[in-house]
Order: sequence, then C-alpha cells, then structure tokens
Amino acid sequence: MNVLRPLSCLLPDSGTKLALIILNRPLDVPLLTALWKKSAFTAVTDGAVNRLLKNCGDQKDEFIPDVISGDFDSALPASLDYYRNWNVEILPTPDQNETDFTKCLRIVCEKTGQIPLEQIVALGSFGGRFDHTLANVNTLYTARGLSKKPTILLSEGSMACLLDKGEHTIYCDTGLEDDWCGLVPVGQPANLVTTTGLKYNLNKDSMRFGELISTSNSLASPTVTVSTDQPLLWVMGYKQE
Repeated sequence: MNVLRPLSCLLPDSGTKLALIILNRPLDVPLLTALWKKSAFTAVTDGAVNRLLKNCGDQKDEFIPDVISGDFDSALPASLDYYRNWNVEILPTPDQNETDFTKCLRIVCEKTGQIPLEQIVALGSFGGRFDHTLANVNTLYTARGLSKKPTILLSEGSMACLLDKGEHTIYCDTGLEDDWCGLVPVGQPANLVTTTGLKYNLNKDSMRFGELISTSNSLASPTVTVSTDQPLLWVMGYKQE
C-alpha cells in the first residue's frame, strides 16, 4: 500500500522535507517562500533563473539555489553570473532528447540520494504552452525510475502526481484542498480501477481516452483509496491565498 499526502508540502508546520525544482513559469513568491523554507535541496531550470532573480527583488539573496541546470538557451548571462558569484553549481545539460525539467530531476535525484526527502516538488508545472504541460506530465513517468519519493507538479491552484499500478491511500486532510479532483489514464488505458472517498467512485471500472475518465470529481472523504492495474494521474486543486 502506497501512502500519499500530496498537499503536505503546503503546510507550514508539517515537517515535510522537500527537494524543490523551479520551472520557467511566472513565480508565486509567497508560495515559493513557503516551499523554500521546507526544502533540503533547491534546483532551478534554465529560463527560470531569470524569473527567480527578478521576482524575488530585494530578497533575492535569500533564494540562492543549490543547482542551476539546462541547455541555457533562455537563461541570461547576467543571471547566471549573479548565482555563479554565490558559488551555485551551474550544470549545462545540452541533451535535446529530454526536457530541462527531466534533466534537472535526474540531477536532483542523484544529489539527494542520501537525504531523507518526503517529496520532490516542481513549481511552475502548468499554464502557458500546453505542450510544455504535457512534457511535465511525461516527466512523472520518467520519475518512477529515478526516485521512490513522489514527484509533485504544482502551479496556479492545481497539483498532479502519478499513482503507479497498485494500491494507494491519499490523505486529503490539510484543509488546503479545493473542491475538485480527478483520475486520468495518461499513456494507456487502465482496465481495473476501484476507488473510495470520492463523490463519484469507480468499481472495477475501465478508463481510457475516448471513453470514461474521472475528471470533475470531488472529495467525499479526507481519505481516498485507489486501486489500479495501470498508472493513473491524480489531479486536485489547492486553495490559493
């Protein structure tokens, strides 16, 4: 049985220890601040380095990452120089067969292997170009082979994580959960899905695109269980301040 409390990363006093990856989307600085305080390791991808430097303003010296990585087709030289002066490790990853997020995740998993993390959180995962959003979801599938810790996509009031095939208990008891959630079969059909704790539960149902997918669902209990024979994307909303 896999146990997940996906929004524990947003609680100020939960004790959840994170690795934080910042992607190239507009930054919610209060959310960034809350996640940064809980992070044992921080990484920034390519163009996100410009946003971090600009959006943090007078507080930029408080947000010095451990690693910056990417193919650096977006990062400004002045931004890289600023963090280089803070002795931040800057790692070029020119391979075009993977996204900057995937390559950064590989680095994070390698460098945090001995740190007792509970989650890896990617901030700035949604919005903007839809192909980038799909690429970020695809990275969740790669993440299964990189770390046993859950990788959480977080942005603009939405979160997503991948439930591998098997039994899962999802605790939705932080008080930050919004009123929507869903289960989506991305990549292949799921032929045998059973849930409890949702408004619209599944009972040994099949889900596939073109037929049933469980979007626009909602929580009926603070504890949700999911049994699935194939990976499913768990999505839910969180309340923004």
